[in-house]
Amino acid sequence: MYADKRILVVVPARGGSKGIPLKNLYPVGGRPLVARVGDLVRQLPWVDRSVVSTDHADIAKVARAAGLDAPFYRPPELSGDRVSDLEVLAQALRETERIDGTTYDVVVMLQPTSPLRRVEHVDATVRKLMDEHLDAVWTVSRTDPKYHPLKQLTLDNGRLGFWDAAGAGVIARQQLGEIFHRNGAAYAFTRGCLLEQGSILGGRSGAVVIEEPMVSIDTLEDIDEVESLLDRSPTEPRSRLPGTPSSIDCISTERTFVVDIDGVIATLVPDNDYRRAEPMHENIRAINALYKAGHRVVLFTARGSATGKNWDALTQAQLAAWGVRYHELRFGKPAADYYIDDRLIALHDALQLTGIGTE
Repeated sequence: MYADKRILVVVPARGGSKGIPLKNLYPVGGRPLVARVGDLVRQLPWVDRSVVSTDHADIAKVARAAGLDAPFYRPPELSGDRVSDLEVLAQALRETERIDGTTYDVVVMLQPTSPLRRVEHVDATVRKLMDEHLDAVWTVSRTDPKYHPLKQLTLDNGRLGFWDAAGAGVIARQQLGEIFHRNGAAYAFTRGCLLEQGSILGGRSGAVVIEEPMVSIDTLEDIDEVESLLDRSPTEPRSRLPGTPSSIDCISTERTFVVDIDGVIATLVPDNDYRRAEPMHENIRAINALYKAGHRVVLFTARGSATGKNWDALTQAQLAAWGVRYHELRFGKPAADYYIDDRLIALHDALQLTGIGTE
């Protein structure tokens, strides 16, 4: 609670992302994206309630483990990629109020895809909303003048034109006013803004300008950029796997490592009931280190080879929840008691060979 107002945090995290499958469970800095939000929310003393709005059981499970609640599932009509933030927030607010039997005055939206946000960004957003009696506050970043709307062009049937006719009158950069773009770090809204005005901007809105880099994740390249920025952040320490050398002659070019899942990433289970498998964290750290060092990681599994049962969805969900970094997941490896290969090495050998640490 802040200034006698009850505050609800909503974390939108559907399971059907197309660019990166189960993107909200993808590991960044060693934690699934949705779990990173839970880690941050626990540091906000004024939060009265925090819920995840999802349609996916594994996202709900990871969110709960990170301190977020999942008291409802998002209905199918709000689970597509053309559903607006307003629709998701309004449904989450109404449903949480119904379950809790109370009314929330302020809703804060924290999208998992903005993992560079910090506590102070969210705190400043809510304080500005309350202290200045606004309807909505968004965090924004300055837009490079090179990408000003008046400098944008269209190409229609091969013919070039200005996106905005006023662009024809722009001669010097000094003619362009300063503009901003939303960076996704934090949004805050009054209840009336969402339910009465039916808007996420509202009649009276403000912004918190964030000067440091903010990345909203849509692609694997975005994740690599975030990882690089986290590496340079003093608040995101990295550790090395015990026993890994800090400097040896190592492979400097990209190599492909093919890794089995069961017995390497996941514990072996009776009767091949993979639902009971648990993560092998030390090995996962080693695999993630290979991935982060620029090597290609291919996971090749025999799950279902002997029985014909489809374990694809469960396996993908487990890998995401356990924070495994990889480039490709292959099914169809023959079921066998032993595998023999002319380039067979253990994970420890791979780390010694490359001379890298873990995240």
